[in-house]
Amino acid sequence: MLEDIQPTPGSNVTRIFGLSDCVIAVAFTLFVVNIHLPPDGLNESQLQSFISHNILSGEMPFYLVTYILVASSWISHYRIFTYLKRSNRLFIILNVLFLASIVFLPVPVAFFYRYGNQEGSLLIFACTQLVTSVTLLLMWIVARLDHLLDSALPSEYRRYTTARLLVIPVGTLFAIGIAFFNVWLAEIILLFFYVLGWFLRGLFYRRHQREDYQQGTIRMCSITDNMTAVAITFLITTITSVLLSNGQQPFSSALNAVLAELPIYSLSLLIVGFFWLSHHSIYMVIRRHNMTLIWLNFAFLLFIELQPIFNSLRASYPTSQTTSILFALEQIATGLMLLLIWWYAARQHRLIDQTMDRFEIMVFAFRALLIPMIFLLSIAIILFRNDLAFYFWLLVIVLEIADLVYRRIRRRTLASPQRWASPEQPS
Repeated sequence: MLEDIQPTPGSNVTRIFGLSDCVIAVAFTLFVVNIHLPPDGLNESQLQSFISHNILSGEMPFYLVTYILVASSWISHYRIFTYLKRSNRLFIILNVLFLASIVFLPVPVAFFYRYGNQEGSLLIFACTQLVTSVTLLLMWIVARLDHLLDSALPSEYRRYTTARLLVIPVGTLFAIGIAFFNVWLAEIILLFFYVLGWFLRGLFYRRHQREDYQQGTIRMCSITDNMTAVAITFLITTITSVLLSNGQQPFSSALNAVLAELPIYSLSLLIVGFFWLSHHSIYMVIRRHNMTLIWLNFAFLLFIELQPIFNSLRASYPTSQTTSILFALEQIATGLMLLLIWWYAARQHRLIDQTMDRFEIMVFAFRALLIPMIFLLSIAIILFRNDLAFYFWLLVIVLEIADLVYRRIRRRTLASPQRWASPEQPS
């Protein structure tokens, strides 16, 4: 009988959270790519006004709030799976329902982008969040009742996770009721209960600070890889949008328009790839994690997700100082967040391999600084010769290749004595 066949231990759990991370990563990116970009033909003053009022102070704040709420939902999902050893059909069905609510979330976000901060927009958004939070709570209940969790689950962890998963749907229901009277107050209440869910950790772990450290970084690397992959994929939307906008032009004109976008697209692709490579190198020596590291990682991923937006701005207005500066600031912020992750993890060997010496720690920090330093210096060039900024940015590629060559030579040099030394002859 099929029921008698035993699956590979943990295989179903790995596939479930792997699929979940992929779906959540796509949703994260859909939030940002739906932000309205400026139309073609604006002068510098009009472009600055559009970016300031429509993007930075208009749609971007709501995107940031949505990003934090979905990141919080991912953390709740992560907490359920931390001690999950197996699953059943009911648990998987609930997980699919959770993912369905995440997939639907770009719709209420689009309502906010289109109609602003209205009662209807908030109600659609809050109801979607209610489905997400209730589904997570049901997943946790099923995991506990059906004995899907590790028997070694700490009692503090069980109590905190239950409280966290319970307080968010209760707060969301309260916010939905308040939304009929005051939209702003309802939004404040909704955010308050999400923040409260995070701060409950201090109440349950006050006497067990060290127990809150979890070994390994598999789940963090999973969400990072998926979000980076989706962000890289959506970079191509800059070129496809150019092709669609030139659909009525002759083939040669459309081809020239596409070819004109390739340099900045290629550079953006390589930069995101370099950031991922640095992240990969750092997490190879990080041995454990905590909630602070998870939030720092989501802060880094926030700027990875913003790459398609700033890439599109730069591609649409290649001669604009404003878009060039914003593109440079985006890379600076991404690199500095990666440096902050390394500083937090490496400080007093908090989360990293205990065998690393001070020189190795400094080498990792220097590598993380390469890209942001190039883009920081480029701002001075942008202010005087914006047309030369792109060529200066190419130094990122040169430095990354030089670093790769240096590491290969150093590794070969260190390995040579052991590889070629002759064994001592017996006397």
